[in-house]
Amino acid sequence: MERVWATLIVYVFGNFLTAMVVGKIFLKINPTEYGSHNPGTANMGAVFGKKWGILTCLGDLLKSLIALFIVYFAFPVHINIAYAGLGLTLGHCFPIWDHFKGGKGVAVAAQVAVFYNWRIGFATLLVALVLTAIMQNLTMPPIVFMLLFSVYAFWHNQQAGIVFLVITLIMIFKFWHDIIDFFTGHGKKVDILYSTKKKLGIKSK
Repeated sequence: MERVWATLIVYVFGNFLTAMVVGKIFLKINPTEYGSHNPGTANMGAVFGKKWGILTCLGDLLKSLIALFIVYFAFPVHINIAYAGLGLTLGHCFPIWDHFKGGKGVAVAAQVAVFYNWRIGFATLLVALVLTAIMQNLTMPPIVFMLLFSVYAFWHNQQAGIVFLVITLIMIFKFWHDIIDFFTGHGKKVDILYSTKKKLGIKSK
């Protein structure tokens, strides 16, 4: 029963979409009407600027952290963190108050993974970062990250592994059109190495 409560309580937190709050309070717009129509970090940053993308990401991470700590103290069994992650992902991706049209859950999933096991979480995030630099793509690395973490979780606790795999499948569902674009060669490229060099004032040879 604790696992059910952990999922349901955190689902409520997941419904809080920072992009919607930032859009309506600061920008006076509905972010789902612009760009990819996704109320998430990537779309906010790409359409309205990095400042708003970062603010959106920080807000989503904060809501996730608060929700996870509530579960951690209320239901102090480690497996409940995985179920809380499922609740957060469902709430973020399918918010009941916004007609079940939410974000893609990347920041939320990353937060849950690190909270569940910070060493493996950061290690798999590093793999995703390297893949992002190599592939110049923001679609496949997060999915690879969650797949790797799901395998780790399954190796140590089959139930947790299945829960994280469900989270991965939710992300795949939300990224489906982007995945098709990637494999058909129409995916948007993001060169983070070039962007970093440009910020630091390093000229390419």
